Amino acid sequence: MEEAIACRVQDAAETAAGAGNQVTTQHWWDQASTLYNITTPAMIYWIFVQIWEWRMSPNKLPQGQLDHLLMLYNQLEAEGQTLPTLTKVMTLLNALPKDWQQLVTHQVLNQPTIANITWAVATAAIGNHWDGLQAHKKHPHP
Repeated sequence: MEEAIACRVQDAAETAAGAGNQVTTQHWWDQASTLYNITTPAMIYWIFVQIWEWRMSPNKLPQGQLDHLLMLYNQLEAEGQTLPTLTKVMTLLNALPKDWQQLVTHQVLNQPTIANITWAVATAAIGNHWDGLQAHKKHPHP
């Protein structure tokens, strides 16, 4: 890959010089940006793998974990691959700790329409569940 990039930069330089154009720093920046900002199927696959393998830990604050997953979705979207909201939410629900899934999933899926099943609804349900668990740890019931 590096050899192919080097050849393309060299070809661009020769083309620019041969046409009597002055090769500027901006020209090199534009060439490098064009060469390195290429989306490959492997890049898309790697982002999908990270999303698919992501699991929420019951021992860490949810927000940082959710931010990480959202960052992966944003990377995917930046590469031109947007998943439907429902798919994102279902993937999130599947990645919850097993003992959280029933309660949180019920709360999220108990919406009047599919359109009401949003990322905000899911993350709020997760936050509420986390808060309830923390309150129970502070004030356990006999």
